Amino acid sequence: MKPNPSPSAPAAHVTLFGRFALDRDARVLYVEGSALAINERAMEVLIALVDAGGKIVSIEQFQQRLRPVASVMAHSVHALVSQLRRALGDDRDMIETVPRRGYRFAAEWYDLRDQLGTSDNETHAPAADAYAAPGLRQANGRDDRVDPAPERDAARKLLIGRDAELSELSMRVSQHRLVTLMGAYGNGKTRLAHEAALRTAALFQDGIVRIELAGPTLPEGIADAIAAQLPPQPQPAAPGLDGLIARLAGRRTLLIVDDCDPLAHEVGAVVDALLVATDVCVIVCAEAPLFIAGEYVLPLAPLRFALRPTNDASPAVPDAPPSDACQLLAAQLEAYGAQFANEAAGAASNGTPGRADPAVSLQRNLESICRALSGNPLALDLAARQIAGASRGRTTLAESVAAWDARWRRLMLQRTGSRELALPPAALVPTVVAHAYAALDARAQHVLCCASLFAGPFDLADAHAVSAEDDATRISDDDSAMHAVVSTLIDAGLLVEHPSIDAGRLLRLPTAVRRFALDLLAHRHDYARVGARHALRVAERLGETDGRDDEPARRAPALADVRRAVGWSIDARHFQIAARLLQHSGPLWAAARLTREWMIWTGRILDHDLSRSILKVRDLMLLQLTLAQAMQQEMPAPPPTDTIAAWWRVYELATACADDDSRLHALSVLLLRTLEAGFSDDSPELLMRVRARIAQECDVSSSHRSFALLRGALLTLDGRHDEAIELLSPHDAPVPASDVDCGSADVPAPDMCRPDYITAVADNALTISLWLTGAQAIAHPALLHALQGARQQSDPLSRCAAAMMACVLFLLEGDASRVGQQARLLVEVAQRNGLAGWRNIGRSFLLWIQAIDDTRDETRQLIQLALRNLARGHVSIIDLAMLDQFAGMALNLAGGPALNRLFEQMSANLPDSGRRWLLPEVLRVHAVLRHRAGVPAGDVRTLLEQAAHEARRQRASLLEHRISVTMEQIAPSR
Repeated sequence: MKPNPSPSAPAAHVTLFGRFALDRDARVLYVEGSALAINERAMEVLIALVDAGGKIVSIEQFQQRLRPVASVMAHSVHALVSQLRRALGDDRDMIETVPRRGYRFAAEWYDLRDQLGTSDNETHAPAADAYAAPGLRQANGRDDRVDPAPERDAARKLLIGRDAELSELSMRVSQHRLVTLMGAYGNGKTRLAHEAALRTAALFQDGIVRIELAGPTLPEGIADAIAAQLPPQPQPAAPGLDGLIARLAGRRTLLIVDDCDPLAHEVGAVVDALLVATDVCVIVCAEAPLFIAGEYVLPLAPLRFALRPTNDASPAVPDAPPSDACQLLAAQLEAYGAQFANEAAGAASNGTPGRADPAVSLQRNLESICRALSGNPLALDLAARQIAGASRGRTTLAESVAAWDARWRRLMLQRTGSRELALPPAALVPTVVAHAYAALDARAQHVLCCASLFAGPFDLADAHAVSAEDDATRISDDDSAMHAVVSTLIDAGLLVEHPSIDAGRLLRLPTAVRRFALDLLAHRHDYARVGARHALRVAERLGETDGRDDEPARRAPALADVRRAVGWSIDARHFQIAARLLQHSGPLWAAARLTREWMIWTGRILDHDLSRSILKVRDLMLLQLTLAQAMQQEMPAPPPTDTIAAWWRVYELATACADDDSRLHALSVLLLRTLEAGFSDDSPELLMRVRARIAQECDVSSSHRSFALLRGALLTLDGRHDEAIELLSPHDAPVPASDVDCGSADVPAPDMCRPDYITAVADNALTISLWLTGAQAIAHPALLHALQGARQQSDPLSRCAAAMMACVLFLLEGDASRVGQQARLLVEVAQRNGLAGWRNIGRSFLLWIQAIDDTRDETRQLIQLALRNLARGHVSIIDLAMLDQFAGMALNLAGGPALNRLFEQMSANLPDSGRRWLLPEVLRVHAVLRHRAGVPAGDVRTLLEQAAHEARRQRASLLEHRISVTMEQIAPSR
């Protein structure tokens, strides 16, 4: 029995090697059950070595992983490796030094994952391996980044009869930077290119990447589609061809470009530019050359098959081994569950046919099929599916093979007038599909054509939704008729059933079948209606994935389905459907790193001629909302003025259609944007104007409770904590401080736990105000609820805001380990959802942890950042912490008089900037710096008294306590 997925349960991730166990989640290394003392950066080095799977990790690769912002010195990497070797003790040889190249992990290891927290509706990046073993990974295994298409999975395990072609392709790859493997559709180009890449992997030190361009990719998005399938990098690159070239410059990488025939011209231009500007090598799998300079074209013929005997009635030569095509067909039949008799197995699979008549007859029929299909591997695969389905529990394999061969010969006789005439290569695969399609009844044919609109997996409910004529004729999900149709399609080899963790059936059409069915559907009179049903169904499924936290998340549709649905909606001028699709598909585009394509689709609608199709103000607002969300996740980020203007446009349109929820959505996003101050290059004046306008809009807006919550958050930032607590506290009776058990970790979360921007802003602001005023301890339920919300399946911005708030509080508490935990969560969520600004915030907290570990490189970098922010007039809490702890270095870099002027200017500007809550801490750190600069104690005490007075005015008792401690520390120096 398969366990039910639990979205909230954590997934344990432990790596075992030798007598050691590496807990990746807790970031602890155990030796025989005891924890070893290893700092954060050494742990990153160890994880990088293990993840490399025995490959050499260069100093540059360590630098990229250790330092998210800039490179570290090589001697720092060597020192961290030495620390790891000391921790490993007698097993220090597990880390090998490769002279002038780097280090490698030389021990066997096993990756264990607890799958209680996993779910099949998780969206993966295109390069992810969707079929990796979830429980135990092979020791020292490598991620081949295999194609998840099910029809290629069986063929991937076998490469039969291609020894000469494989040798030549491997040789040509080492001689030419561009090799086009040219052949008819289904000839096995992709499989051969994959095997050749594995054999020549040693030539490409930066790896091998397969680029899949199937689906309705936009011509102007080819470069972005390729870049999205490259391994992620710490720093975002520019979009388009320039960004792709920048990512591949100086790298020895092999690209395998597949399915590029529909966009061959655009792909050729991108490949030509890459060959000129980078050192990459490319294998292109296509049906025709690209016709660019330096291209070596390698034709690929079908598999060899046995020639037709001179007399069909004569038996095959007993000692003749099966042809390459026959061996592949036999292997495919076995892979799809066909049961060979002992004689047949000896005759067809092992190459030593026996004397028994059934075995000889089976081999002869198999050879006849291979000859009829011209040795095309994909055609043979489709035939194997059909034969295996026909023989399942009804007839013997030999009878099914003979029957299929006879039906094919009759079909050829009807179409060509000859049983032995071979079809043209382009018509071969579609004809094999049509061979099975013609045997279906009308309902099965209808369901197959309608379901072909789904590029990814679908279930019975999806099949119902697109095949029913209208809502009244839809059949319930457990209807026996639909189950029977699906079973018929599976037995016919036209549909594949995937294993699923839930009780439903998860289905998918093989690529060749889908292409055939789509072509039929495009010529049917009801194509427009079916396309509309598909678009609505995809939009419905996207809405289901946005469900509440207390409901199980539904499986998200494939990105290719969203593309098709959006494209159809625009072509059919159903802009309302397109707006709905684009609005809810943001996480899919972000996960695939295709945010720019998301913006292009949205821009196409906004730029469309709407004169013949009236678009309601609300629909226009939703489109503008989609564009603003895409701009927020685009990497590299657009100018802040453009992003902020886009959100104000959303607010204005929402006001025009009296949509308070969308108005609040825009205002809360803008307010969250101001929290990035000090971590981004946003202008302080711009953010000040944003906060001022938010305050003005909240003051003049309706009596909606959420506008009051936004006002409360602004009061928190302004240091008016009593007023903020009054506005942000729930209307029901609050829990007295004496009734809260601060030592208990089992405080129940509030009932209203659906994460949204307003809730995130209000909860975080209330927690900060309560904590600063000392009304509650750090274990207040609001804080625990916010931390819990950061781990739940909620909106990414809400999780980032909760994690940042926790980092701030834990930093002020001096709890570095918990700061690191929340900062890693913040970086992970922001990276996965394309939120560059929030990712930088998390990385800054991680750099602070490294700096307090007496790492001089990180310390100098953060001090310089703090001085730059101080000059801009927008310091962050990390800046103040660094200037406080490393006052001597700051004074050496900037000088006492310059720092004094900058702090005086900052103290004067904070009350009018909407960030007055920082003023007590700014004055305290200013006093520390003045004391270290040798200023008379009386002047320092005056500054501290001003800080204490401001803290008392804000009723920030915990900040007042920090000031008192500082005053006691410097008093003896008077």
